Amino acid sequence: MKRILLFVLGCFVGNPLVSLAQSDTLRLTLAQADAQFHQNNLQLMATKLGVDENKAYEYQAKLWNNPSLYVEQMPYNAQTMEVMPLRQRNSEQVVQVQQLLLLADKRNKQLAMARTGTELANDRFYDLLRTLNYQLRTTFYDLYYAQQALSVYEQEIGTLQQTVTLFQQQYDKGNIALKDLTRLKAYLFNLTTERQQLLRKLTDDQADLAVLLNASPSVTFQPVLENISALQPAVGQLNLNDLYKLAEENRYDLKAFRDQAIQEKQNLSLQKAMAVPDLSLQATYDRNAGYIPNYVGVGVGINLPVFNKNQGNIRAAAVRVQSSQQATDAYTIQVESDVRRAFQKVQQTDQLYRTFDQQFNGDFGRLIQGVTTNYRKQNIDVVEFLDFFDSYKSSQIQYNQLQNDRMQSLEELNFAVGTNLFTK
Repeated sequence: MKRILLFVLGCFVGNPLVSLAQSDTLRLTLAQADAQFHQNNLQLMATKLGVDENKAYEYQAKLWNNPSLYVEQMPYNAQTMEVMPLRQRNSEQVVQVQQLLLLADKRNKQLAMARTGTELANDRFYDLLRTLNYQLRTTFYDLYYAQQALSVYEQEIGTLQQTVTLFQQQYDKGNIALKDLTRLKAYLFNLTTERQQLLRKLTDDQADLAVLLNASPSVTFQPVLENISALQPAVGQLNLNDLYKLAEENRYDLKAFRDQAIQEKQNLSLQKAMAVPDLSLQATYDRNAGYIPNYVGVGVGINLPVFNKNQGNIRAAAVRVQSSQQATDAYTIQVESDVRRAFQKVQQTDQLYRTFDQQFNGDFGRLIQGVTTNYRKQNIDVVEFLDFFDSYKSSQIQYNQLQNDRMQSLEELNFAVGTNLFTK
């Protein structure tokens, strides 16, 4: 256990706000989870390296082509029977240097494509950040409200277990009917089954949160919502057109489509430039093979664009430009649809939440205590008791789910527009 504690402390040393409630339980707020996520998430780290990789490609595109060197030496002079002769009168050496010069501004066009590739890698990184951050926050809320629901089941099961124990004793004495005791045990079993299903959900949420935070699977997270009453965003002040504009500015997946369209246009420009042949400059030194010794010459070489004018690649690039623009237009419509749907969900859940009487659960809680006391005194029958008991559980769980649905819808709207609209 000490080793687990030391490991957990080591994982969270960069975040002093995270505290340990027990040796393997972590209490953390949403802000602390966000900080831990940005610092330790492995997917983010891997994708960030992709940006650095594309910057390296961008640097490579800036470099000039290397010159080429050609050296020729006579290996054997048959007249003098010398191997590798070096004397001027009986040997021959040729030295050539070539340099390729890209014409039609090909180098700058390739550099522009590389820079757009870096932008695309950056878009992928920030879109992954948006997606994982959404998963983190929704999982955080799911786990928090699931733990709140679990406390309701624990309370009800504990109370009902005591009641069953008392009535088992009364049944053994012959004071109550078997059917009443059986009803109580059946309802207790039903509560235990529902609790077990909730525990499975909690296990999944815990595992997902551990992966997102790159934490040990042995750590149990206990989310803490600070100042829940302050989480009352002014949903009525949101404007759908403003949300569209925010999505245009902040959705990096949409920006990736636009950057892809830009890169396709750059590729079309490059393919047209590739139809222009490049120029090759050459300098030659020939020691004895020419009509004069120590010959020095310069030359220029260029391919003649007679048959291959890069027609196929230009045509394909033009098609890709059209395709990428259509894909961008289609995805823009999809983004607007996402924003509109998320906005409608926020309005619906927020309206339902604000119309709910939040004193209802407290009043119901006090009522059920009285009902339990009266049932143990046998002032009410088992049917009425279980009806109140089930109504209390349902109201608590439904109100808990209502709060979770509200927070989930707010996060879905944040996800749709690509930025946080509300106070954390």
